[in-house]
Amino acid sequence: MTTKAQQLLVVDPDPKVRDAFLRLFSSNYLVTVFDNPDGALKWLAAHPDVAVIVSCANLTGHGGAVFLQASEHHAPHAARIMLTAEQSVEVLKAAVNSGHLFMLLTKPCSPKELISAVEAGCAHHDRLAQERLLLEKTLKGSVKLLIDMLSLFHADAFRKTSTMRTQAMKIAKRLNLKRTWELEMAILLSPLGEALLPKDILSRYRAAKTLTEQQKDVLERAPGQTRDLLKNIPQLDKVAHILYLSGRGFDGSGFPKNGPVGKDIPLPSRLVRILTDLWYASPENGVDAAAFEALSIKGRQYDPYLLEIARSCLLTDGDDKPRRQVTLCYIRALKPGDVLVDDILTDGGYELVLSRDHQLTETTIRRLEQYNHVSGIRQPIRVHREVEKAAAENIPA
Repeated sequence: MTTKAQQLLVVDPDPKVRDAFLRLFSSNYLVTVFDNPDGALKWLAAHPDVAVIVSCANLTGHGGAVFLQASEHHAPHAARIMLTAEQSVEVLKAAVNSGHLFMLLTKPCSPKELISAVEAGCAHHDRLAQERLLLEKTLKGSVKLLIDMLSLFHADAFRKTSTMRTQAMKIAKRLNLKRTWELEMAILLSPLGEALLPKDILSRYRAAKTLTEQQKDVLERAPGQTRDLLKNIPQLDKVAHILYLSGRGFDGSGFPKNGPVGKDIPLPSRLVRILTDLWYASPENGVDAAAFEALSIKGRQYDPYLLEIARSCLLTDGDDKPRRQVTLCYIRALKPGDVLVDDILTDGGYELVLSRDHQLTETTIRRLEQYNHVSGIRQPIRVHREVEKAAAENIPA
C-alpha cells in the first residue's frame, strides 16, 4: 500500500461502511467520512486536492451519481469510485456515464478489492497531477518567453507586470488561495490588449485626461481584445475569461456592458482590475496611501473586501519582503531578477528599449547585449538588486 498520506473521502449513509473504511485505511490515508452529500460537498470546497472520492449509489437526495458529478467542480482531478448493490447492466452503465466514474464496485466488496481500488485511484490522481504540473510549467515557460519578447517591442505596456505579479501573489497568500496559476498568467498577459491601443488614447488615460465617449469605448474593449487573442490557445481559456471580465466594475460599470456584477465576477478578474488601476494611480516609487484614496473615490467599481485586503498587504512592509539596494552596473554584469530603476534608452536617447520597473530575465539581458552591439545603450545602468546578491559580487561601476 502507498506510504503517501493522501486524502480519501467516503460518503455513505451506512455507519458500518464508514467504520470499515476508517479501520481499513486510516493508518495510511487521511480519511474523512460523511453520511450525506451536502456536508461532503462543503468539505470538498476547502479540500480540492483530495485524491479519491468513494460514494454509495443510494445517497439521500439525488443519489450518488449526481453527488459524484457535482464533486467534479470542487475536485476535478480526484478519482471517483461508486459502491452499489445494483446488478442491472443498464443501471450500472447510466451510473458510470453520469457520475464520471473512475471505477464502480458492486457490494459486497472484500477488503482486498477496496484496497486495490483506492490504490489505483491514488495512482490515477498522481498521474493527472504530474501531467497537469508538467503542462503548466511548459505553458508558463512559453508565456514567459512571449512576454519577454513583447516587452522589448511594447516596453511601456509590459513594465507593470513584474510589480503587479508580486502584489498579486502577496494578496493571494493572504487570501489563502490554493491555486494561483491562472491569476499569475492573467497578470503577465494583462497588457496585451493595452499594447494594441492607439498611443494617443493610452497617453491621455495614463495622464488622467478627459476621454471622449469614443475613446472610452476603445479603452474599455481592451480586455475583449486580449480574450480574442488568447481564447484559442489550449489551457488559456480560463485566463482569457479572467482578462475579459477584468474591465468589469464591481458595480456593473465598464466592459462588457451586460456582464456579471459584484461577486459573480471571478475573483481573479476583480483583483486584476484593482491592481491595474492601482498601478496607474501610484507614484514612480511605488504604491502609497494616496493611490488607494484615488481608487476609493471610485469605490463602487472595486470589490471593497479585496480593496481592503490589498491596502493591508501592500501598505505594510512585511518581513518576507526581499531587501534590495540600487546597484550601478554595465550590461555584462546584469543578472536575472534585477529590476530596472530607470528607463533604458539608446545612446542618443531617442528610443526606449526597456521601461523602468522591468524585471530582467536571461532573454531580455541577451536582447540588451544584441541591442547594445547594434545601436548602443546608455551605460552604466541602475538596477534594484537583492542585498544578498549584491554583497556577494564585485560589480564594476
